[in-house]
Amino acid sequence: MNSFQKPKIKSTNHIGLFSAITMSLSGMMGSGLFTVLGFANLTAGTHFPTPFLLAGIAVLFTVYSCARMSATFSMSGGPAGYIVAAYGDGFIAGWMNLFFYLGFLISTALYAAGFSEFIAVLTGNFFTGLELKLIGAALVLVFALLNLLGASVVGLAGSIAIGLVFLSLIGFSGIGIAHIDIANAHFFGGSFEGIAIATGMLYVNYQGFAVVSSAAGSMVEPKKTIPQAMLIAVPLIIFLYVLVSWVAIEVTPLDVLKLNPGNALGTAANILLGKAGFIVIGIAALIACAAAVNATIFTASKVLGTVIHEHANIAWLSRVMQQSQVRPLLLSSAIVIALVLCFPLEIVGKMASMAFLLLFGVITFGHLRIRKQTGTSAVILWCGVLINLSLFVFLFINGVTTEPSGVIVLVLTLFGTFVFQTLYHFMEVKKNVN
Repeated sequence: MNSFQKPKIKSTNHIGLFSAITMSLSGMMGSGLFTVLGFANLTAGTHFPTPFLLAGIAVLFTVYSCARMSATFSMSGGPAGYIVAAYGDGFIAGWMNLFFYLGFLISTALYAAGFSEFIAVLTGNFFTGLELKLIGAALVLVFALLNLLGASVVGLAGSIAIGLVFLSLIGFSGIGIAHIDIANAHFFGGSFEGIAIATGMLYVNYQGFAVVSSAAGSMVEPKKTIPQAMLIAVPLIIFLYVLVSWVAIEVTPLDVLKLNPGNALGTAANILLGKAGFIVIGIAALIACAAAVNATIFTASKVLGTVIHEHANIAWLSRVMQQSQVRPLLLSSAIVIALVLCFPLEIVGKMASMAFLLLFGVITFGHLRIRKQTGTSAVILWCGVLINLSLFVFLFINGVTTEPSGVIVLVLTLFGTFVFQTLYHFMEVKKNVN
């Protein structure tokens, strides 16, 4: 059995339950609701946001797994700690956490690209394509610098941003419901394959639930606060996503949605409230994307810290980072900016979803090894494994046939991290023999 116990870290930054919940929410409130909703709905072929609901249900199995581990083990390094808890500090954990780190960077790139997309939506053709990508890159740098101020500042910024986004979306939903004929509303329809692919596409919207674990060192009672924050935040965001997306789909005629599927929510707001509604939703999208960049780049730097210091203590990488918080953030920012500049939002979104479906499947499978320590049901864990991997297969096959470049990059990333960890492992074995 693996035990992953660490001494409790005292902190001067006391993040409470409310800040922890908003940090988890900010990790989930990214660009997907604003940019991928229309594409997912057209893929699913249904008027009800079934994929958003199913993606939320799917991620709940992983949330339960991570919550049980958080309540049992004291972890550092954010979500990377779940892999170390499940697999120990050996080859698999080293490989998966390298991949985990890059997965969070792909997600950060998705949110930065979403921010640029809505700058374009709000300004029309004022900026060129290259200028929009540079705006996304600048956003990444700004929040990398903000992260240097610590977890409490990240949590406060997330709380303010999420509060504003929630108010705008609840207001939109209330106005939209008043315009919907409930008796004639749509709740069924769509093909199994289309719904499965759309569910996989939207899964990435929920992956940020675990970013709150990155701030464990700044909590008085992380074993209590982290599980509570995740188990409150995820059902809340599922409800909000399903409600808002249902309203948007119901008030938007299908032919209008097909004209601009990348801004389904803005189109619905324009129908309900005119130009003012369109602008409010556009600004909410900018805030949500910025909050998600803030939260995920913070988590990525924590995962990188685990890669360096916990189980893959590679000498040259440790010397490069020099126990510094600045260098991991700069490295993370550089990789994110490269992704923003090289790939469009749709491809980055599918890459991120596939990465986290695979990673959370691996985490939940690893949890089976230590389930007696956490007191977790094997049936629930197996359900989580099968759901994650099934959605991954559907999305992978769809990606191969529609956008193979994203699949190729993801496979190369997975293979590259495997080779990197294999070389490190071989060098360590050779050194120990000598």
